[in-house]
Order: sequence, then C-alpha cells, then structure tokens
Amino acid sequence: MHGNDAVYYAEVTHTQQPNNSVVMATDTGCFPKAGSMCFSADYRPLVFLQRPFQLTGEVVFGETKVPKQCPKEPRIAFNVSYHLPDYVERIYHALDTKDRSCPKEILRLTPPPFSGDCRADRFSPLTTVTGLDGHFTFTKLPSWIDMLLHRLDHAVSAVVPGRVHTLNMTDHINVQARVLQWSNDTEIQVNGGTIWFPSRFYHNVKMQHSYTSRIEYGFLSVCSLVHNKLTTFNDRILELTNEVRDEYRVRDSFLLTADCSLTPKMAIFVLDDQKGVQIYTGGNYLIYEPDSGAGLNSNGSTLLSTMTVNINDEQLIDLRNIVYQYPPDDEFYDFRVYIDREGVLVVENQLNGAVVQYGPKGIVNLLLPTVHKGQMCGLCSDRE
Repeated sequence: MHGNDAVYYAEVTHTQQPNNSVVMATDTGCFPKAGSMCFSADYRPLVFLQRPFQLTGEVVFGETKVPKQCPKEPRIAFNVSYHLPDYVERIYHALDTKDRSCPKEILRLTPPPFSGDCRADRFSPLTTVTGLDGHFTFTKLPSWIDMLLHRLDHAVSAVVPGRVHTLNMTDHINVQARVLQWSNDTEIQVNGGTIWFPSRFYHNVKMQHSYTSRIEYGFLSVCSLVHNKLTTFNDRILELTNEVRDEYRVRDSFLLTADCSLTPKMAIFVLDDQKGVQIYTGGNYLIYEPDSGAGLNSNGSTLLSTMTVNINDEQLIDLRNIVYQYPPDDEFYDFRVYIDREGVLVVENQLNGAVVQYGPKGIVNLLLPTVHKGQMCGLCSDRE
C-alpha cells in the first residue's frame, strides 16, 4: 500500500418497520487520516388521502478516534416532504362519476388501470403534487462548506425581488414550492424570500411510478377489469357480456387469464359479480372474498370486516398489518400477499414476476412481465 492510500469501509442497514417506514443507515469512511461519514434517514411514502411523502434524517461527518464510530459534528439535518392539494380529500368524498366503468375507486390502485374509456386526465387534479417543503439545518460546518453556502446565499438573494442583503443560508435553508391553482407559475420561498418561476412543478403520484415507466417501455404488460370493461394485454377494450363470461366460466367464477405453457405458473379466476378472486401460483392457490357489507373509513378507504385469505383450503390468514409469504418459512417462496394502505389486495408471484391487484368495486389489475405474455390464454389475451 502506498503512503497516501486509504482503506474504505461501508456498512449499510435496511429495515422494514411495522408502520411501513423504511430506515436506512450508512456508515462510510476512510482511514488512517481521513474522517468518517454517517447517514441515517426515515422514509415514509405518500399514501393517497392519508399522508404526504416524507424523508427525514441527518448526515454527520468528521474525524473520529474510534474506527467505524460516527462523529458528532459537523452535522446536516434535513426534512423533505411533498403533498397533494388540501382540497383533494373533500373533492374525492364528494365525487360521483356515475360511470361504473370509471369509478373514483380506480385511484386506489397503483398505477390506476386507466384506459380509453377512463382517462387519467379525468382525475389528474386529485393526484398531482402541488406542494414541496425542504428544511435543512447546519451545525458547525467546515469553512469550505460555509463559504459555498455564503455564495449560494448571495446568488439567491440577487434574484429575490426587492433589496435583500442576506437570507442567512449558512445557518439553515427552508424551501417551500407551491403550484397555485389558477396559475402556470410556481412560487418558491427560500428563507422567507419569494421567487416566481414561470413553469409549473408537475408530479403525478399515481402515474409517475416505477411500474408506469416499465409499462411505457414495454417491459410490463397490463390486463385490467373495471366493472364490465376489460382491457387486454394488447390494450384492446372489450365489454364483458354474460355470453362472453360464460365461455370462460368455471362453476361460480370465470377465467381472466392463465399461463397455458407446459409448466403453468399462474391463473386468475374472478368470482361472480367480481366479489372476489381466486389466484393460482404454480401448485398453490389463494382465495380472497372480502365482505360485501364493507363500509368506508374516515379517509375514504374501504373498511373490510374481513381481510382473510384462504391458502390452499388449508389455512385462513388474517392479512391485517402483515405480509404473508408461501411457503412461510422458506427463503425462496412462490408468492407473497398483503393488503396495502389503500385497501387493495396485492399478490406478488415470484414464479413469473407478475403482480395482481384486487381493489374496491371489484377492480382487478394484472401487471405481467411482457416476456410471459405470449404463453397466456383467457380473456386477457386477444380473442380472434
């Protein structure tokens, strides 16, 4: 090793909390002469009508005498969040689309299974972020960072309307961005100074999702059923009449789609009146039939008197606040199933990478890796 070489170490932990927040801690550093850096954060994703996105944490760096121990200073603490408009919950509860093929409950799924008959722009005011907040506080920063913050302070002060000598950005930075309802401008406040930016900040929490980009680039294919409107893997919209359903009927259900290869990995049956689903994954299956007498929570999400799933007709699993996998004790499992915070049943099939969502109003949405689309049969595959 040369005299100026340094040995780097890194330790990363990632913990899933019961409240669905994610805590990450990274301790990186080099020695013998350099200091170390520690990063910790608490991440809470946005939940529609319930809570905003929030990321809080701190970065601490500097010299330490004990290897792999975090220093106490200098320190940068941060709190970043974004949220939907204040009026969203009120409008959502009052909304009545009067169209069973495009109900407001479609927004519960992520991404929502929009189609030509139920367009995304119909609901975009309810799912577009209009507020962004960022709060940063600094403690005993080194002189070179302090100098950079001084220069940033002068640059921002120069573009703030009026005579502003300083915004005190070496101590803290508070940023607020707001998109006004009847304007194409974005109002940005930095430590009390206001700047108008001639463009709208745009982020749709339901449509700008990792699933959405994979769908747009053709890596994922989607089949969805909303009331009696079926959108096939090839984006064809079909009306499911009783005659069409009967062609795929099996007792009190009909086949939505199935893997018809020599080694089938999945099949989805929808119960009559779309009151539940039966999903096969390889040699196992689950049945989910929520209580038809369900009501609504105060936040508008479906309140189910039962969240129980039947596994192989052998056991009943209550999905309240748990993620269940089968087999339960194996490192490699066939599927896992849970109820998300918006009352949607989610089944992740590890055998072929498919994700099945069953939401309020009996909405069914299937996300399937496109490489498997050619071996699927049933209603989701285009009928000749």
